[in-house]
Amino acid sequence: MPDDVPDSRRALLAVAAALALVASAAAAPALGGQAPLGGLDSPASADDLPRALSQFDFVRDLVGEAPQSAGGLELPGGETFGALDPGDSTDVGGPVSEEQLEGAAQPHFLASSDRPQYWRTAAYVTYTGDGWERAPVNTVGPPRPESERDLSWHEVTLRQPASSLPAPWRPVGMSERPVGVGYNCTDGETCDVDFVPTDTGAITAEPPLSAGETYRVESLAPVDDTSALRDIRVSGSFASTQYTSVDTTDRVEQLAERVVGDADNRYDAAKAIERYLEAEKAYSLRDAPETGDSAADEFLFEHDVGYCENYATTMTVMLRSQGVPARYVAGYTSGERVGDDQYLVRGADAHAWVEVFFEDYGWVRFDPTPSAPRQQADSDLAAGTDTYQVRVDSTLVPGDRVNATVLSAGTPVSGAAVSVNGEFAGRTDDAGEVQFTVPYAESVNVTVESPGSGAPGDTDGSTAGGFGTAGVLAQQTGSGEDDDEPRNGSTSREFEVNAAVDVAFDEPPRPGEKTTAQLFVGGQPFPDATVALDGVEQGRTDASGELTVSVPDDAAGVVDVTASRDDLSATVSYPLDDLQVAVSPAYLAPLPGTDATVTVTAGGETVTGATVELNGDRLGVTGEAGTVSATIPFGRTPSVTATASGKTATGYVDWVLPSLALVVLAAAGVVAGVGVALRRRGLTIARVAAALRYAAREVVAAAVEAISGVADAVDDLVAEFRAAAADGWREALAWLAGLPARLRLPDVAGFVRRVAAAARAGSREASASPDGDQSRGALQGVWARFVALVGVDDWQTRTPVEVAQAAVDTGLPREPVERVTESFRAAAYGGGDTESAVAEASEALDALTDRAGDDDDEEGSRQ
Repeated sequence: MPDDVPDSRRALLAVAAALALVASAAAAPALGGQAPLGGLDSPASADDLPRALSQFDFVRDLVGEAPQSAGGLELPGGETFGALDPGDSTDVGGPVSEEQLEGAAQPHFLASSDRPQYWRTAAYVTYTGDGWERAPVNTVGPPRPESERDLSWHEVTLRQPASSLPAPWRPVGMSERPVGVGYNCTDGETCDVDFVPTDTGAITAEPPLSAGETYRVESLAPVDDTSALRDIRVSGSFASTQYTSVDTTDRVEQLAERVVGDADNRYDAAKAIERYLEAEKAYSLRDAPETGDSAADEFLFEHDVGYCENYATTMTVMLRSQGVPARYVAGYTSGERVGDDQYLVRGADAHAWVEVFFEDYGWVRFDPTPSAPRQQADSDLAAGTDTYQVRVDSTLVPGDRVNATVLSAGTPVSGAAVSVNGEFAGRTDDAGEVQFTVPYAESVNVTVESPGSGAPGDTDGSTAGGFGTAGVLAQQTGSGEDDDEPRNGSTSREFEVNAAVDVAFDEPPRPGEKTTAQLFVGGQPFPDATVALDGVEQGRTDASGELTVSVPDDAAGVVDVTASRDDLSATVSYPLDDLQVAVSPAYLAPLPGTDATVTVTAGGETVTGATVELNGDRLGVTGEAGTVSATIPFGRTPSVTATASGKTATGYVDWVLPSLALVVLAAAGVVAGVGVALRRRGLTIARVAAALRYAAREVVAAAVEAISGVADAVDDLVAEFRAAAADGWREALAWLAGLPARLRLPDVAGFVRRVAAAARAGSREASASPDGDQSRGALQGVWARFVALVGVDDWQTRTPVEVAQAAVDTGLPREPVERVTESFRAAAYGGGDTESAVAEASEALDALTDRAGDDDDEEGSRQ
């Protein structure tokens, strides 16, 4: 190249060459026929790039992968637990509210796997101090020794919609599907759904999958060679600097350095930090404090309690501060083992953990959250929702062979241990079914327990292998240290059994004679049952439920037949004489809708086990007292029928309608009597209506007067304040100080007396004017208002002249007082013109009301 080429052009050519080399290195695996996901988010060792380029961070970061759809655990700030729809960012820590905990027991998906798995949905790259964000980051995908590692398929059935599909790390490709996902729509047809891998190893569905959809994903088995992982040095990774750098405090970095100590390899360094956090911090969802803008620092030095978000964030930050490539990951733990290779994962199983990068081996999981308290919290959150649903295919009758189906989140469960009334019945098959014989009992309790839970029938005592907190040793290294087993679910359900016992004799039994009896349970022969007649044991029934018995010599009325087997014992009464039915109403008369007791007897003895019907509808079976409760229906003569051992008796409930008629007539008579008594006292409907009308009118009048008075008072107060303010701020303050003394409480007592007086006036007016003389009533109303204005107590016992004198004594002007009084006296006692009296009295009363208002205003101004 000529020496005169500008330096800028030389730099440009150098960058272009570097990009070409990087691109060719990145393309090499694909050109070599590797699976499309084979090198996804898997940084290579330094030997996979030219030595001169691998020294530069900018070369590592120039690969330029597509923006990711990372997401996190939906906890504080969200409405539910879960990581099926991760967002672009997430906060860290903070107490979880009760509202957020309510849906934690809901199933999120049912997964099949040959061992417990962490179900990964998203990873974060950028630490913001108070949380995490997604960021475009990439590293070179190297050739992996995939041929030396096992591949396994996993099937997931969603119970909630999902945009990010849970999968074990690390999902890989397959020839027929570019992202290694096989998918079946719920309608059995091809769906227009794209499965897109993110740059951090998650699989997204576009559009999101609905609840009920099933997909299959293939994953690489985890690395299990601990010695190989210990060959990787602590720092100096080829991973992007975004995975090895972090903005945190000095004391976090210093503590991380002390915790790592003398560890000379990356695996031991990560384990040291993991163990430190497990030992030093307590776990709690409800007690975790809010975090500020430096979550890791606060969790290490200021808080004693947190949950997975706090633990995973802090470990990631501590590792990065020591140059170890690490990232924050969200997803789910294994959930409950509900069948052979089946796991039910709920919202409560949402979790966060850490992935650390190891050259040539990829990302390895570490989980610093303490396992025991986390598992207990998960179990508490999942409590209240049955792990299993149990169905039976027919009505249960003792001795029958029936099928039970066990489901979890609507999907058949295989390998679940089923016990019936405490006895192990077997394990469910691939269809989730198991057969059992219905025991001889009144009810059946079906208990379902997960495989490996130590349930009856486990012959090898095996349990699910190591998984969970610090699970990298249990699952990825096989050491078995700090094993964290998945929860094993258990569900019990009670079913009723048709355990009705009946007996039939070849010939009618007679005292002192032998006869053959056949016992039935649930309508079928009752074999191997111990039989007793009136307490005397007779023997056991044969396979057909038959037995020869001796009727006691003193048997009369009924003979009690008792049949027993295992947990079932029942007594039925066989009537030797004809049945009798009696109905006893709860009250003196058999009124419709009231309770009654039906008693069935034979020869004076009560009959147990008799079937009773009312108007053809079954009421039930008589108990030991020979009775059944009933409700008397509406009808002329309801019929009651009793059946026992082939004998039937029918009775009738008489006097139902006549009793109802008598009660109605009695009630009508009481009402009429009360009405007559009130009328004799002068209290009629017209008087009550008039009293209410006058009272309402007086309330409206008082309200109008009050509103008008308040408006006038406010106007006066405003004028006074303006006048005071015009004289300066001292006068304004003095006026405000004296304001409380000017305020008067409303005269509630006077208002009540006024309304009461109006009501009494209305009542008297209606009584005195049955023809509806409106003028006389209006005059009574004016007089009532006048009395209320004067405030005279017991005015009914005073003459109009005495009331007028009391008004003058209070300061009211004599002339209008006398006008009101004379108008009232002339019309009420002298028979004068009522209409003119109303007009005269109303005019005079208005003058008095205005005068009373003026006096109040003058008094207020003087104050």
